[in-house]
Amino acid sequence: MILIPEADLTVARGDPAIRLERAAGPYFVFRDANVEVVLASPAGGSPLMEPAGDSSESTELMQRFRRDGTAIDEFSDTIRLDRVYADDFDAAFCVGLPGAVWWPEPRTAAGVLIAKLLATGKPVAVMPSGVDLAPNGASDGLLIVGDESKSSIKIARALLGAIGQSHIKPDRNVP
Repeated sequence: MILIPEADLTVARGDPAIRLERAAGPYFVFRDANVEVVLASPAGGSPLMEPAGDSSESTELMQRFRRDGTAIDEFSDTIRLDRVYADDFDAAFCVGLPGAVWWPEPRTAAGVLIAKLLATGKPVAVMPSGVDLAPNGASDGLLIVGDESKSSIKIARALLGAIGQSHIKPDRNVP
């Protein structure tokens, strides 16, 4: 999981933060599916996180997060993005805006990693959908995007389906 602080969400010192509800939901979807989860952020370490809102779904998610020592430890000790190698992963879930993926636009470490994953045919999910794919589109990969904070769990399930983890139970039966 790629965790990118969002400029429109700031905490204490005015520094950008990550929307915890967007990251924690997919994190638990992956863990519940017995998928190995590696958390990475631009600077590594413990990125600033903003707790979820007051909806009942967010409250349940945050209660689970607060009780889960493994989750707290993993979110507090992320790998620096420039030390992540696309070849080591089957897919990626990006929380936050990675910016441009392909040259000639300026690219972030997240954009570079996403480009490598897509170029090798690996699926990537991005939440929210502010990824710039010009001029190569998704290349040989599959790109799953979402805009609403409530859709992050659905996007995570779609990514699991793309990597062949189809034993995940949906929220409801879908025809």
